[in-house]
Amino acid sequence: MIIDFHVHIRKDKGTVDNFLRGMDQNNIDISVVHPIVPGGTLGLSDNEFVGQLCKEHPDRLLGFACVIPTELGAADELKAALDKYDFKGLKLHPPLQNFSMDDPRIAPCIEVCIERDIPILIHTGGIYTQGARMMLSDCSYIIDDLAIRYPKCKFVIAHGNPMTWDPVIVAKNPNVYMDTTGTMAHWCSLFPQLGPAVIEQMRTSDRLLYGSDANAMNTQRFVENLKPMLEMDISEEVRNKILCENAKKLLKIK
Repeated sequence: MIIDFHVHIRKDKGTVDNFLRGMDQNNIDISVVHPIVPGGTLGLSDNEFVGQLCKEHPDRLLGFACVIPTELGAADELKAALDKYDFKGLKLHPPLQNFSMDDPRIAPCIEVCIERDIPILIHTGGIYTQGARMMLSDCSYIIDDLAIRYPKCKFVIAHGNPMTWDPVIVAKNPNVYMDTTGTMAHWCSLFPQLGPAVIEQMRTSDRLLYGSDANAMNTQRFVENLKPMLEMDISEEVRNKILCENAKKLLKIK
């Protein structure tokens, strides 16, 4: 079984059928769809749109909620989305949503995630969208601080960078995870021995999650991100954790 922990599907940006075909071609069993609000030039992908997709394809697609956590009423909006669509977590995108992860106004949304026992996936690293503030992407150290302040909350560093201190932040905080989406997959494809070294630096293989950032217009990302994981010089037990078991436990999939 393979679970892709990080994908996007947007309205009028390719078709769901094409996305599912890409999953089938790469033996992806389940994809976790992350909305982003506001979508801006990326296209519409809000809670209602993603929630409906997951209802139409419950065996293939799971969803996260997305709110702007600094807005008044964001925590209530999050609760409503979780109740209506059975989302499995919260997606935050500081550079697109124009907030800092150390803004105290996000605390109510963190408390909701603790109460519901769901993870928060946070965009880190590069973004090509004009107008997105990349200074807000460089937030792994803030995630480290949040993990200490909120030990009952589970945080996922999206696009975790093996060339920074991200693996150490995972190692030192039992409530922090990292996905392989884009950044780690890219570096591991260039330097095949990097993967095992990163896992050693993390001091665990239990909190690394395969993701691709694939979307309905670019399903090639499935194989681009999966290939380095399949070729990594690790045991099959560890590979299975990265591709499936860690996500199953975090998302409470039986």
